[in-house]
Amino acid sequence: MFVFLALTVLPYVVHRRERGESVTDERLDVIVLNGTRRSRLAYSVSQYLRNKGIDVLYYGNADTLYAQTLIIDRKDSVSLSNAKKVARYVKGKLMYVPDTDNLASVYVILGKDYR
Repeated sequence: MFVFLALTVLPYVVHRRERGESVTDERLDVIVLNGTRRSRLAYSVSQYLRNKGIDVLYYGNADTLYAQTLIIDRKDSVSLSNAKKVARYVKGKLMYVPDTDNLASVYVILGKDYR
């Protein structure tokens, strides 16, 4: 799944960096993916998170359907501090997956349980 995401999201993030926009560790960079059949869910959640001051780099559809919402910390394996910041606004299962693509601090995959 993450190989597909890297190929999909990487051109967008590189474009942002070329334009001089912030994609640094100083901000919380998030990618939001819709793992449900609900139309425009990732867009709605992205707008909500942006209104809360979180930098959403990309939103789109996940490559498969998910029953449970996942908040995946890609940087902090010990305390999941980045995922916990997002979890203030989006409820889901917190987990760590090592960052091999250096795209975002947190991935949010919205599942069927998202309310």
